[in-house]
Amino acid sequence: MLGKARVDLVLAAADLPDMCGSGFCTRLHALPGQAELPVVLLIDDDRIEERLALLAVGADDVLARPVEDILLLARIRSLLHRSRAQDELPLRADARRALGLSEAPPSFDRPARIALVPLDRTRDLGAMAARLQIALGAQVRQAEPDQLLRRDAASAEAVVLVDSDADPGAGLALLSQLRTAPAQRRAALLYVTQPGRDTTAAQALDLGADDLLRAGPDALELALRLPRLIRRKRTAERHRAALRSGLRAAMIDPLTGLYNRRYALPEVSRRAQLSIQRGGQLALLVADLDHFKQVNDRWGHSAGDKVLTATAQALMAQRRGGDLVARLGGEEFLIALPDATREDALETARQLCETVARLTLPMPGPETPAHLLSPTVSIGIAMMEEPSEAVSTGLLRADRALYAAKRAGRNRVEIAPKQGFWQGPQLCAAPDPSCPPDQSAGLRGIRRASSSSSASSRSA
Repeated sequence: MLGKARVDLVLAAADLPDMCGSGFCTRLHALPGQAELPVVLLIDDDRIEERLALLAVGADDVLARPVEDILLLARIRSLLHRSRAQDELPLRADARRALGLSEAPPSFDRPARIALVPLDRTRDLGAMAARLQIALGAQVRQAEPDQLLRRDAASAEAVVLVDSDADPGAGLALLSQLRTAPAQRRAALLYVTQPGRDTTAAQALDLGADDLLRAGPDALELALRLPRLIRRKRTAERHRAALRSGLRAAMIDPLTGLYNRRYALPEVSRRAQLSIQRGGQLALLVADLDHFKQVNDRWGHSAGDKVLTATAQALMAQRRGGDLVARLGGEEFLIALPDATREDALETARQLCETVARLTLPMPGPETPAHLLSPTVSIGIAMMEEPSEAVSTGLLRADRALYAAKRAGRNRVEIAPKQGFWQGPQLCAAPDPSCPPDQSAGLRGIRRASSSSSASSRSA
């Protein structure tokens, strides 16, 4: 039946008519796609040897009859929650492949970090920690609750809470705190109670414990349960890291590290609406590298990438707290200035032009000394002050202003009027007097590194 039907959990007797519990677990987990299927087995007598043997072949829990309903139902809820969380991981992997994102490589199998926490402060778990360290090859230490809850505490991969013999349930409050503690909220939590405390055990599961020991702390049983908990935790961490990487790849330009067009346009729209609602406006600046094709044609695309990256860094260096800088594509950049006036936008654009023009980038080649390139940008500005104006319309106006700046000689700022005629072009950087007007504001310098280079070589 399990080979044909999809189930979420198996609850079975360990003494089935046609096979033993160990054989059942082994055959079940060998079925395609069932390696992580939760299995709870019921035994007649709570014999530790039998329980450990069944845990060793893959049972998630082994309960002795008769089982209290409160404990059984809490265990089923906990395992189903874990199973559903694991079911999401293949869906996320499929989504990454559909987006063209690669799977995160497996990380180095480092020693696990395990904390043993006795709720009875007089209890010494040092000997158990030493046995687990040898058995698991892990870093195992006894810790105080206050140490784990500190914001700067070292994070553990697994925390074993050993409840107090004299005060049953003393660890439940700490369990809840660990689930929200910054350093430990991702840790696997294993709760240890004494026999006969089924209500406390059920509460621990409902409060977020990942696993239970109900017969007190036992090093052998911990050595069986902890590796599975840590393996599942690491798998979940890899998937979360891959998801974060995928989200970043969806919104960040990989070359420059700036936001990409897909993220920037909706975000500019949102910021524009906020600025207009506050009675202000948003300035859209579109910056384009001058004569960029000449760089690619003469020195190759790797040199062009170097120019793009350096320009992006220069633009980011002038960014205010609320500004947005993005790469629209090719050699074109977008800068959004919320709550900026017309004068603020013009001044910021001039500063950006000057900052980029101060760059001095050595170009590859056999020449000695190397050629130095000083790129420039032209910038078009559009002020968004009407709530009904779409970002695409604002970008179109900024693009027209950009082309006007290009026609006027480059390395200039042009601001788009709402309607009617254009304002005069605004020169961003002082032109080289030895160059014609339309070239002095372009690629201002392909200069040699030597201080004796002539004016003609600087403007070549």
